[in-house]
Amino acid sequence: MENLKNARTIAAAFALLVAVPAIIFTYFGSWGQILSNPEVPLLPYYVLRSVIRMFAAYVLVVIFSLVYGITAGLYRRPRIFMLPVLDILQSIPVLGYLPAAVLLFSGPNGLLPGELGYEVASVILIFTGMAWAVTFSVLSAVRNIPNDLREASNSFGLRGWKYVRHVVFPAIFPSFVTGSILAWGGGWYFLVAAELLTYGVTVHSLPGIGSFLGTAVFAQGNLPSAILGLFVFIATVFAINSFVWKPLSEYAKYFSVQTMLSEETKPPVFSEFGPIRHLIYFVDKLETKYGDRLDAAVEVVQATYGRMLRFLRHVPSKRRHTDRPPIVLLAIYVILFILIMVLLAHFVGSALSAMPLNSLETAIATHPEVATLPILALYSFARIYLAYIIALAWTLAVGIMVARSKTLSSIFMPIFDIGQSTPALALFPFIVIVVIHFMLPLVGVQASIELASVILILTGAQWYLLFNIVGAVKAIPGNILEASRAFDLRGWQLYLAIIFPAIIPGVILGSIQAWGGAWNALIVSEYINYQGAVYAVPGLGSFLTESTLAAHPEPWVITLAVASMSIIVLAMNFFIWRPLFNYAERYKFENV
Repeated sequence: MENLKNARTIAAAFALLVAVPAIIFTYFGSWGQILSNPEVPLLPYYVLRSVIRMFAAYVLVVIFSLVYGITAGLYRRPRIFMLPVLDILQSIPVLGYLPAAVLLFSGPNGLLPGELGYEVASVILIFTGMAWAVTFSVLSAVRNIPNDLREASNSFGLRGWKYVRHVVFPAIFPSFVTGSILAWGGGWYFLVAAELLTYGVTVHSLPGIGSFLGTAVFAQGNLPSAILGLFVFIATVFAINSFVWKPLSEYAKYFSVQTMLSEETKPPVFSEFGPIRHLIYFVDKLETKYGDRLDAAVEVVQATYGRMLRFLRHVPSKRRHTDRPPIVLLAIYVILFILIMVLLAHFVGSALSAMPLNSLETAIATHPEVATLPILALYSFARIYLAYIIALAWTLAVGIMVARSKTLSSIFMPIFDIGQSTPALALFPFIVIVVIHFMLPLVGVQASIELASVILILTGAQWYLLFNIVGAVKAIPGNILEASRAFDLRGWQLYLAIIFPAIIPGVILGSIQAWGGAWNALIVSEYINYQGAVYAVPGLGSFLTESTLAAHPEPWVITLAVASMSIIVLAMNFFIWRPLFNYAERYKFENV
């Protein structure tokens, strides 16, 4: 009965997605303008190409996030290096990886010259927009495994691969699904940039729904065609969410850590979701055939890390949450950051120009505008802070309500999935028309552009908070909720005693990801170019865009702009979010 109801809901939603644009285009007489676009008949093919790229990037994300996140979560000493690298990589804007991806995989000197190289570069670019959400979710889930569960597994001899297979994988599954939903949203969000590869004055277009939207908006100025593409895009996202992520989200709730079966959950029925059944069967076969080798491989990794990091033995295994970050960790951050930025400068220089890279001193001397970067950083920080406060206010209220109500969840979660997946570049026409044009007579030019910029930043930040809050509420063990009912905890008592403490880890993890997403969105939110008109506000995002589009772009200037963004993200992670993340670990559920 439930499956029939869901099928009817999905069918009604698809019918609405077909009927609404048809009515709009007929009413405004836009069919002629739409059909004038020769790419419209190719939309099904474009959707297929985009989905293949997204899936290829996601396969890489799964491999990277599980290996990296579990290793960093389980082993303290590797984590000393792995966390800084992860922080630095996720702090670099997605478009900051573009020169390196293009240089490595395409062009005359690339590993895969020709169209295949551009395809691989596009997949790598999508990967950089997806990987960090899943990796941080896995890392957080591994570190939040209750200590008594770890001790019980050791008592039963579950070590190495057996511990990962029977304890870690089930424990991280809900967070992995939540992170994957966010990852796909992040991949869709930057799909236009990943399929319209722009470096310097060169643009290479790959067939896909993202490039269709970008071309219709920027090159052709064909707004009806862009709206049609946006509806096709929404239908694609809705279909994937309905047939993949919604069943997985429902299935993930069976893996909540609790000591007894409760009314909130029921035993998982593997036939309810076929792909999971086949995956478990495959893993069981793999374990039966290669279990000993996997155990040996895990032991080798442990021994290797032990030898490599022996000089860090003096770092205490547990540090009070009030202690200041150790100087050795700060030194690791600084050294790794400088190395990565120097590599980025060489990649940018090689991708943009055949000339040798100038020295940093020469670049700064010939580009005095670099001195304005600290002021521009303050402008950008203020916009992101405002967007974050707005996002936190509404996602806390809405996320808790939606997560605790099956009716609200079935209504709003598909809408939120579509909202977080809609590419920022596809929103340009609507932001310009609705916000800038309508608000301009009321508040003036600059204020209307500032408002549009904050709204675009919101689209890149708010969904991380929302989905982490929803995931945290749904992950509250059912027996805890039953106990709260037995003690007659209701209203504000329930929220203050159970729900608010339970979602603290989700809020902090979502905040880390939201600030990273906001800095990513900054590039496309502070510099809006629509139909020949440029709407820009002072900030690091507009500075980076203008530096890249200059007649003779200076690689060091571009790198310094990226580094300025990364330094702010890293400083916040290091001095604010990381201590809060450690503090939040005290709120994980323990089975006692």
